[in-house]
Amino acid sequence: MSYFRRLLVGISVLAGATLLIVVAGLLIVYLSTQSTSNHSPEVIVVPTPTISLPPKIPLPLTNPLPSKMYVEDALNALGLPVGKVDGIYDVKTQRAICAWRELTYGEPTRALPSDLESMQIVSTRHLAPAANQVVGLNVNIACQIATWVSPSNDVLGVFPVSSGQPGYLSTSVGVWKVAWQVNRWYESILYPEAMMYRPKFFHRGMAIHGSATDALVLPYPASHGCVRMLHADIDRLWDAGFGIGDTVNVYGEWVL
Repeated sequence: MSYFRRLLVGISVLAGATLLIVVAGLLIVYLSTQSTSNHSPEVIVVPTPTISLPPKIPLPLTNPLPSKMYVEDALNALGLPVGKVDGIYDVKTQRAICAWRELTYGEPTRALPSDLESMQIVSTRHLAPAANQVVGLNVNIACQIATWVSPSNDVLGVFPVSSGQPGYLSTSVGVWKVAWQVNRWYESILYPEAMMYRPKFFHRGMAIHGSATDALVLPYPASHGCVRMLHADIDRLWDAGFGIGDTVNVYGEWVL
């Protein structure tokens, strides 16, 4: 091979190698660019706004079973005539418990409350008329309580009473109307010197009235047929216009 021809072959080999290197470099750049452009888009994390919660208020630890005084205080707050709030369950407490039972689940008994009832009593916030009660004054002989119910079916008041003694002198059971009334002290015709305060007569000689003293409104049947009430409660009925034509519903039975 001549010198000139060897020179041409060398130049061709060198040019081919240079071209291969250039193509390889361009391919590397191209692949690098594609890899960069095809990567997953950047995720921008937006912080979640924080919610400010009210601070927790620590509650005092209490005995789950309320004390007798706490139960009596709750009955008193409901407007039930519990007597003296002293932590002693007496006959007046039993009267209030009887009224609470009637005005919550309709079972008027004077038994002392169970542990469950004690917790229910202190949780009670509302009293509603019993199913058998009507608009007017409802005298429950079993409880020795009178519940005053409004036309809108609200309990306007719960009053302690003392009805007629069991037997011949018992207060007549039934739904009656106030027939006549006397707005002053009135002496009984049947029992001379027995004074009645502002009586409202509803059946024969039977009336709701105040007595010579509030102490005669005993927590058991003790009258001669009438329904004794506290002076303040009789005054309240008079002031509210409760009177002739209004209903007096007497029901129940005294059980020792």
